[in-house]
Amino acid sequence: MDYLDASTETEFIAVATVLQEVQDRARTCGVDIMLVGAAARDILIRHVVGSPPQRATRDVAVAVKSWSEVECLTRSMDPTRGVVHKFLVLGTEVDVIPFGGIESPERTITWPNDHEMDVFGFAEALSSAVRVKLPGDLTVFVASLAAQSLLKLLAWKDRHYQDRKDAIDLSSIIDAYSQGPYFEQLYDDHENYIVQYEYDAALAGAARMGHEARNLIAEQNRQKIRALLNDEDIRARLAADMGGMSEPNLELINAYRAGYG
Repeated sequence: MDYLDASTETEFIAVATVLQEVQDRARTCGVDIMLVGAAARDILIRHVVGSPPQRATRDVAVAVKSWSEVECLTRSMDPTRGVVHKFLVLGTEVDVIPFGGIESPERTITWPNDHEMDVFGFAEALSSAVRVKLPGDLTVFVASLAAQSLLKLLAWKDRHYQDRKDAIDLSSIIDAYSQGPYFEQLYDDHENYIVQYEYDAALAGAARMGHEARNLIAEQNRQKIRALLNDEDIRARLAADMGGMSEPNLELINAYRAGYG
């Protein structure tokens, strides 16, 4: 799935209006943007699956490839107080996050206020991004759900496990892989997971997503996520933060981990 037409979805008009403003500025700078974060999650889950995510939000985040692109893109944006990567666009907060050649060997960036951010997964997300047409004849690149699962897992870790919203978002993203057309794909193209998990579509979808997330990452870089998923205490904490009952959440995480391998 590398193209979606969501141009008739009226609920995306507000985010499309903001993104149009950002994209117009990006084109002036010769910059390509990729939509990540909650808006990316909402677009792919709501449009493809048809169900709303667990956590409603108007958060908009875009990723670009260098500090110079951040500087050009945000030059005429109003910064928000206290958060170096948040800017106001048409009254909406927009995160602008750089990645790529500016990353440290550990796949991190350091902001001018010395805040270190893990940007592992952004380059991988770009390689698998979905082109989405939104209202207003706007087309943007959106991180795939498998890529978003990586970004949310690492965002939760990067915030030192203190912000449950990343875990709740991860739950919605994993859950989507057993609904709508993703449910049909399990039976059509991924029956091995259906059989392995005794026709439990939720667990089969989680395993499929873990496998697809792993395949986005070069072999030499896969251990970082594997080490996180193999930590029993971290898995238990993540399950508790995902909302609802911890036990079924842990089963989903374990299936995702098994798919990741």
